[in-house]
Amino acid sequence: MVAATTLKNGVALSLAMAVVLVPTMILSLLLRQKLHFPYWLGTPVWTMAAMFLASLSYYVIRFISVEITDSLGIYLYLLASAAVVSAVFTGKRITTLAAAGAWALRYTLGFALAAVVISAIREVLAYGSLWGFVLPEPLRLAGAQMPFFGFIMFGVFSAGYQWVRRLLAELNRLKASQAALDQEGGEVL
Repeated sequence: MVAATTLKNGVALSLAMAVVLVPTMILSLLLRQKLHFPYWLGTPVWTMAAMFLASLSYYVIRFISVEITDSLGIYLYLLASAAVVSAVFTGKRITTLAAAGAWALRYTLGFALAAVVISAIREVLAYGSLWGFVLPEPLRLAGAQMPFFGFIMFGVFSAGYQWVRRLLAELNRLKASQAALDQEGGEVL
């Protein structure tokens, strides 16, 4: 999320993640389970595929903005390495092509949600604009352009996400407890 200083960058990173992660996850599953590649051989193969796909993603994201790849720089290839790490750590739990594709799409959508929200907030605060359009009453915060601000925003976003998950889990637990009490009370009568 460090490179997501504008909404265009956030959308571009999200598209690149989809282009890289979905095929990489499917390839890693094919290599491991269908072709029985050992990890020591499969990992370099899907790593090279992920880097190749990151390079190809340029042709998708350049439609957002021609200079987008210059502003993303190395972060585009770091994104590819994240896809490789994801493929390695989730590979043992995923056993079908459909499951691999579904997991990659869910991961990409979560990434896109975080990237778009964080990049939109950063663009508004750093540049007083959104998608390049200047806002009428810009609120400027010069530090929002800096990489540390992206890390801070990601930390806040992650903490908020965890809080919502815990809240929903607690609400589900309370509903289950209430349903059990209601059922128990009905049996007594």
